[in-house]
Amino acid sequence: MLCSIFTLFSCAGYRFQEKENPFAQYGVKSITIPMFYNKSNLSNISAPMTKEMYHMLSTFSGLHIKSGNNDADAVLIGIVDAPSQAKESREATNLRSAKNAAEEALGENREDFYIPSTTNVRASLRLILLKNPSEKEIELLKSSLGKFAVGPKIIVNETIALSGSFTREIYSDEAIDVIDTQNRSALRSTVDDMAKNAAQNFKDMILYAF
Repeated sequence: MLCSIFTLFSCAGYRFQEKENPFAQYGVKSITIPMFYNKSNLSNISAPMTKEMYHMLSTFSGLHIKSGNNDADAVLIGIVDAPSQAKESREATNLRSAKNAAEEALGENREDFYIPSTTNVRASLRLILLKNPSEKEIELLKSSLGKFAVGPKIIVNETIALSGSFTREIYSDEAIDVIDTQNRSALRSTVDDMAKNAAQNFKDMILYAF
C-alpha cells in the first residue's frame, strides 16, 4: 500500500516539487552546518561528508544553508563513527603475497608479507537536525546517549550506514612509497563516494518523511 501511495504521488507530480524546503512546516527557513565531528578511526572523512550534505541541502528552494556556527533557525549536527578496531572499519580481503605481487618493489632485504587485494570500508553517519540548540544540548547529542534523544526541538535524529571498497594496486616496477600514495588516493576516492551516497540517502529520507 505504501509503495502504491509513493507511486501515486510520483505520477501526480510529487517529484516535480521535491526541491521545495521540506522543513518549512517546522518554521525552518535556514540551517547552519558546522564541520561534522569525526569519532571514527578514518582520517579526513569529516570534510567530504560536511561538503556533500551542504551541497545537497542547498538544492532546496526556500531553504538557506550556512556553514560554520552562524545563526540559523536550525543546526545540522553530523557525527561520523566506525568500529573501534581498524581491522573492522577497514576490512582486508583476498590476501596475497607481496613478494609474488611485486618482488622488485619489495626488494631483496625485506621479508615477505601479505597485502589485501580489496579493502572494505565501514562507518556510520548520525545526523541530528534541531532548532536553536544550546551548547549543552549539542554536547549531549554528540554523546552515546544522543541517538536516543527525543524532544520538540529535534526534527531529525537518524543514522546512515556507510560502506565502500577499493582495490589495492601494486606493481612490481614501482617503489613502495608510490604504491602507498596510490592506495591513499584510492581510500580518499572511496570516502568521497561514501559522502555522496550519504547525502543522497539523507535526501531520499527527508523527501518521503516530510
